[in-house]
Amino acid sequence: MFILELPESVGKQYPGFSLLNEEIMNFNLLFQTANCKLKKPFLNKMKIGIVGNMNNSYFSLARYLRDEGFECELLIFKNEPEHFDPSFDTFSNNYKSYCKNLSWGDPANFLTQDFSIVKKDLEPYNFLIGNGPAPGYAARVGRKLDIFMPYGYDLYSLPFYRMVHPLRLLSYLKLSHFQKQGIKESRYVLFDRTNKEFEIFFEKLHLNGKRIISPAPMLYHKDYENGTAAIAHPVLDKVKKLRQENEVLIVQHTRQVWKKASDKWSYKGNDLLIKGYAKFLQQYPALKAKLILFEYGENVEDTKKLIEQLQLNDAIVWMPMMPRNKLMEVLHLGDLIIGELHHSWLSYGVALEALCAGKPLMHKRIDEEFNKDYSELYPMIYADSEETVFEGLKKTVNNKAEIQSIGDGGKEWFYKYCVEKPINEIGKIIQNKMNEKPGNA
Repeated sequence: MFILELPESVGKQYPGFSLLNEEIMNFNLLFQTANCKLKKPFLNKMKIGIVGNMNNSYFSLARYLRDEGFECELLIFKNEPEHFDPSFDTFSNNYKSYCKNLSWGDPANFLTQDFSIVKKDLEPYNFLIGNGPAPGYAARVGRKLDIFMPYGYDLYSLPFYRMVHPLRLLSYLKLSHFQKQGIKESRYVLFDRTNKEFEIFFEKLHLNGKRIISPAPMLYHKDYENGTAAIAHPVLDKVKKLRQENEVLIVQHTRQVWKKASDKWSYKGNDLLIKGYAKFLQQYPALKAKLILFEYGENVEDTKKLIEQLQLNDAIVWMPMMPRNKLMEVLHLGDLIIGELHHSWLSYGVALEALCAGKPLMHKRIDEEFNKDYSELYPMIYADSEETVFEGLKKTVNNKAEIQSIGDGGKEWFYKYCVEKPINEIGKIIQNKMNEKPGNA
């Protein structure tokens, strides 16, 4: 169902009315002269609350669902990292009407939380999608998530006992109990297939609900598919200058985590890139090339020391951590995007940002771990060592046509599996709940 939105001048004479989809073509020509617009209304009976916004993935989901006609609001935890504020992932202020800041969400305060506030904040919503500690908070007030859409840490750490500062230990212990309960009781869990070792966490959690094997719709591609809006920013001007001055521009925007980490799943293998890049430059001493890294992660200083040891200071450019609405412009200017080299993954933020930008991606992906769930995987360049990084980088010089086709194929895969598939799956779940009898909801 669509609503015919009449301009103000016409609306005074003709009241608004609805048209069935099949009738729209018959009326289209008639109303073009009146500047009428067809607008999807919010679907009735269901108000969706998305709880948490790590990586701005859930802000992207909120926009996709609203585009589909669902009434949807994003609830942002109090302790959400500042650079994941919705303003950093859009070029308009429209988000302010449906994004709300919560006064809760920090696991360290779970023990002292006034849960009457949590219950009140969730009451307006009869369909809940959550990430981070959302399953735990929902379970604590007697609510179940319709869809748990984790980002990682909320799946492999928060439901389990872990060592934290003694002053926060009881809060984390209490949360872990309810987090595990909340995840187990979620009607659906949407999370892509992972490597064999990580899959063990799903066995430990004993899900009652159904798991949907799919990437999360973590990028709102409509803002980034053809580059970003023109932004006046000195850092971007610097990158544009680098593009003009160099034959090859390589970008790695993962966190710098390779020497020490808070947990094993955070390791990125950044040192392998640095060493492979050094070998690449030795092979092509006359090549004008630059590697762009970001000052982000626990091991930035260790990486800088390694760069100095290998005498690469002139061949590497450091950028400050930047929001996605600027970062994507950097990716569009690059020739090759480097992802994670330590663990085998199919979908994660850096990888999907590269695919969305239509840029070739080099990272570690063991295909046999994912083939059973996908009839096709996106093209990429495999690397998990100094030597394979070196071989992959050589392709940017010797196989430029292949490199371009890898980027184009990745972009097609992104649309099919990272936008259409998850949005269709989530939309069906919402529609099914809308069709349930009240007693079964």
